[in-house]
Amino acid sequence: MAKLYLNKLFPKLVSSLAVLLLCQFGYVACQPTMKVYSPSRNATLPADEAKALGELMTTLGWGFQQFSRSSCDNNYRGIKCNCTYENSTVCHDTGLDLSNRELDGRIHAEALTSLDFLEEIDLSHNQLYGSIPVTMGNLPSLTSLDLSTNFLNGSIPSSLGNLSSLQILDLSTNFLSGSIPPSLRNLSSLKYLFLWYNMLSGQIPKELGNLSNLLQMTLGFNELTGQLPPELGRLRSLNALELSSNNLSGELPGNYANFTSDQLQFFSVAGNRLTGQVPSFIANWTGLGYLYLSGNDFEGQLPLELLFNMSKLEYLVVSDVRSSAGFPFPKHANMKGIRYLVIRNCLISGGIPPYIGHWSSLTYLDLSFNSLTGGIPDSMKKLNLSKMFLTGNMLNGTVPSWVPHTIEDKADLSYNNFEISRDGTKKGEGKLNIQPNRNSMRDLIKKCRGKPKYDSLYINCGGADKVVDGKEFEADSATSNYYSAPRENWAYSCSGDFGSETYDSSYYIKNVECAVCDSAGTLLYNSTRLCPLSLTYYGFCLFKGNYTVKLYFAETVYQNDEDYSNLGKRVFDVYIQGKRALKDFNIKEMASGTNKTWTASFTAYVGDDHLLTIDFFWAGKGSFPLPDFSNLPAALSLNGPLVAGISVTANFKVGGKGLSPSQISAITAGSVFAPLLLLAFMWKMGWLRKSELDEITIEVQGKSFTLKQIIDATRKFSPKMEIGRGRFGIVYKAELPNDIKLAVKKISPHSKQQGKDELQREIFNLKSLHHENLVQLLDGYSNKGLHLLVYDYMHKGSLHHALFEPNSTTKLDWKARFGICLGIARGLKYLHEEKRFKIVHGNIKPSNIMLDNSLTAKLSDFGLATLCDEEDPFMTIKAKGSRVYMAPEYSMGKAITVKADVYSFGVVLLEIVSGRVSADYITNQEAEFLLDKAGVLHDKGRILDLVDKKLASSYDRKQALIVLLLAMKCVNLSPTLRPKISEVVSVLVGEKRIDEISEADTSSANIVLPGCWK
Repeated sequence: MAKLYLNKLFPKLVSSLAVLLLCQFGYVACQPTMKVYSPSRNATLPADEAKALGELMTTLGWGFQQFSRSSCDNNYRGIKCNCTYENSTVCHDTGLDLSNRELDGRIHAEALTSLDFLEEIDLSHNQLYGSIPVTMGNLPSLTSLDLSTNFLNGSIPSSLGNLSSLQILDLSTNFLSGSIPPSLRNLSSLKYLFLWYNMLSGQIPKELGNLSNLLQMTLGFNELTGQLPPELGRLRSLNALELSSNNLSGELPGNYANFTSDQLQFFSVAGNRLTGQVPSFIANWTGLGYLYLSGNDFEGQLPLELLFNMSKLEYLVVSDVRSSAGFPFPKHANMKGIRYLVIRNCLISGGIPPYIGHWSSLTYLDLSFNSLTGGIPDSMKKLNLSKMFLTGNMLNGTVPSWVPHTIEDKADLSYNNFEISRDGTKKGEGKLNIQPNRNSMRDLIKKCRGKPKYDSLYINCGGADKVVDGKEFEADSATSNYYSAPRENWAYSCSGDFGSETYDSSYYIKNVECAVCDSAGTLLYNSTRLCPLSLTYYGFCLFKGNYTVKLYFAETVYQNDEDYSNLGKRVFDVYIQGKRALKDFNIKEMASGTNKTWTASFTAYVGDDHLLTIDFFWAGKGSFPLPDFSNLPAALSLNGPLVAGISVTANFKVGGKGLSPSQISAITAGSVFAPLLLLAFMWKMGWLRKSELDEITIEVQGKSFTLKQIIDATRKFSPKMEIGRGRFGIVYKAELPNDIKLAVKKISPHSKQQGKDELQREIFNLKSLHHENLVQLLDGYSNKGLHLLVYDYMHKGSLHHALFEPNSTTKLDWKARFGICLGIARGLKYLHEEKRFKIVHGNIKPSNIMLDNSLTAKLSDFGLATLCDEEDPFMTIKAKGSRVYMAPEYSMGKAITVKADVYSFGVVLLEIVSGRVSADYITNQEAEFLLDKAGVLHDKGRILDLVDKKLASSYDRKQALIVLLLAMKCVNLSPTLRPKISEVVSVLVGEKRIDEISEADTSSANIVLPGCWK
């Protein structure tokens, strides 16, 4: 019997003739047809085999038939026999076709040892539990093993690598864990490997690149980590590679270009953490019909000119590609067979090209969250679109009259500048959603007219009115895309699509009994609001000031084994006031399971617009629904942000009756000077602030300290406790009980006043930054006249102190120096490329690089750009010792990008390797610049002469050469020719050679000499 895997990767039904043709050309899996034997009346199963078969069927949960030696006579109920042995007197069981038989037992391990004539086992679509027996690997004749869609757990036995005749291995849709055994490399006959929808972890074994006959491999929807093995590029026969929804990182290996151009039809790496640019070699896969690249950390300009001319593409899904500048759609395209097109959140600019209207097969279009302008082309009215998403662009004009009549299911045009006719669709009702648009949001904000009303907000997301801990949480039970509360104090908008015909907007509310949730908050967690893509809450008419925003979460959707939803990974970001507070947030991981509660509190600043925004955004990571694949677990389509409740409370007191004019006059007459002097004295002594400083606490090493205790620990900012001076103020050491030390930065009064007013918002932003190579901001305080930042204390001080101060006791051998170089690069990579919005440090130099006890480098003094006086970009680098770290574009009036940090980093690399300061100023002598020296030595081919003589010969010459050559690339005059910091990291960790990164002319002519612009 032929086993067809057509529905695994091709959802359309085809005729029997088409199946045979696809089978013939290798596009579906066709097991070699087994001969059908008519058993002789005297042919029987061997006794041990009949017994083993009976035991196996019993443990599987088979309850309809008893087995005997003559069981092959029945030749039904999925038992296949070959009775030609020993002159047709002996039968052997060669196949078990027991798919979809409601079996609910286990696989009997010992019974398999007596069934070694088995060629095919199909136990799929049952309810089997337990592990896969090791003895499964002792069946030498086995060509097909299908255990998919059960509840099997445990690891994949390495013994399966013994099945040398195996052509089909399908273990998908189970709960298997552990790593993929490298022994599978021995399956030389394997053509189809399906392991997706499990809980497998670890790296993809490079040994799978030895499976030269492999046609299809699906490893998606697991927990796999690490980089993609380049060895998979050797699989020249592949027509499908499915790796989506894992935690894979790194770039797409260059040798994947070797996949046979007209053979590969399906490629998916969606929902991972891949980096770098989307490679142009994908366009060489001319036979590709399905391409899924969404939800990674790709960056740069998409090769749309190439992708849009892949004539056989039917499904193209790309999203969340970071780019420093927008780019338009190509002028010409040849993608007439496209049916499903998603280019979302990729900073596409310009207009929607009219040629899209000529793609007659297109039924699904998502161009949301880009920077598109203009209107909707009239050519698109010819399309038979089921769904169209143009959300979050800058489109304008009147919505064409054909849109609500032509779009079959849903059209989302919200967050644009479309004009809304009076008789048009309102507030997200029906299949056409145009609310909110940018104008309507401005109108809602203007309703406050500078007269705020509220100092709190409580929302029971997805539920009815509830009183929790004495607070009245307002009902939030609408199922529309947009809803404004009756009091107009808040609203929400929801955009996106679950990507499944099974689920629609009625699933925006999930009512699930959260039986094991914490009893104190159960009322909130029994209902939650779910949204496919972007869920935004707005709080209107709030008083100006700082608020505590508390968010309530519980994973109550991805929780069941029965529908396989427990395999789901819900990963999304949270933005408060436009700044990311949580990145790649996974409720299940943070709460350590399903139906468990987790809360997070943040400080948010509400400004003159009296508006608070909280945005939950799915950036494509985690579970990714493959469109139109109806045979996959439907429950996993319910991805996207999920939230149970929101509370917003003011960190200040509002109201109180004022004094009447007569009272004021009486008090004024009697007060004269004495009370004024007393108030001034009290303020000077800090008594008026005492209460607030005593109330604010900071958690350090499991212990809580008030802000007053921390200030006292600096001895009231005594000069004796000063440990450094940053670009915005003085840093003091705070010595607390239990030998706990902190670094407290007191913002200088010379910093820009506007910046100090905005400091609280900066504190909130900085607290969300967490990386091994950043000095962690623990908390901050900003109020009248006192502005503080509290950091972890770095016991080894700064890199400048360790390298250049004669009294330093820190010894930096080569291993430590190389580790510091790598640490700085990784810290900058986090700021430049791992945040949704790039962060330019702007002041990379050794005094801003701290060292902990293990000599790990940590960047400090970052993220406070609003405190700089922007009218004078040289303000923070007036000291002559700082100028040499500054990129030349500062003095040329050019745009400052992350490449300015790369330049400064290059100078610091030279200092670390050489042990010399970048500029040596000697009285009455011309200054000596390290860059001058490096340029001369590099031109002479003697760059290694720069290595610190104190290292003698105790350093790695190869590493030193790499670091020095990287430094020369980094200090290139042109920002565009400097490497990206991620490329630098790749070279330092050995993933790339230095000649594989951005080309740059590092001759002395291109090395910036400080004397040219200082």
